[in-house]
Amino acid sequence: MNVCYVYLQIYRLFDDATPINADCGRLCRKACCRGDDLGMYLFPGEKSVYEFLKPDWIKIENSDFTYFYDGQKKSAPIAFCNGVCDRYQRPLSCRIFPLVPFLTDDGKVDVIVDPRAKAVCPLASLDAEDYDRTFVKNVKKTFSLLCKNKQVYAFMKEYTMYLNGYKKFFK
Repeated sequence: MNVCYVYLQIYRLFDDATPINADCGRLCRKACCRGDDLGMYLFPGEKSVYEFLKPDWIKIENSDFTYFYDGQKKSAPIAFCNGVCDRYQRPLSCRIFPLVPFLTDDGKVDVIVDPRAKAVCPLASLDAEDYDRTFVKNVKKTFSLLCKNKQVYAFMKEYTMYLNGYKKFFK
């Protein structure tokens, strides 16, 4: 199956499901959409969506974040926006923010508040259980399915270790 198609279908899960039943951007004046130099990681294969759509508001580069898959070191793409996007073309990381997938010690997918979000998002002080249930369920379902792909799972193992490093600083 075409990976671009898979991501486009996954995106639809978040067309109407949002962290809270209100415009959270009003709480912080869209702090996560300022178009700064932080960027959002793309998950394995997700770059193909932007090669297909070719939006002019996004720039994709290779990041310093790497993971090993199939005996090779892979660099995760990172997306930078100009602060204004087509909501229906946003990367998956933007759609699920401020939540993030996380692998438990036994390798299962869980959903946590992204520890990096605590610096910019007022919702990051909540627990994942405090978010809209459909939203959280869709995040978990998305990554439970995506992690069946060996490359995504390899990415998630390294991403979990990366997030653990941030959890020390943002308790």
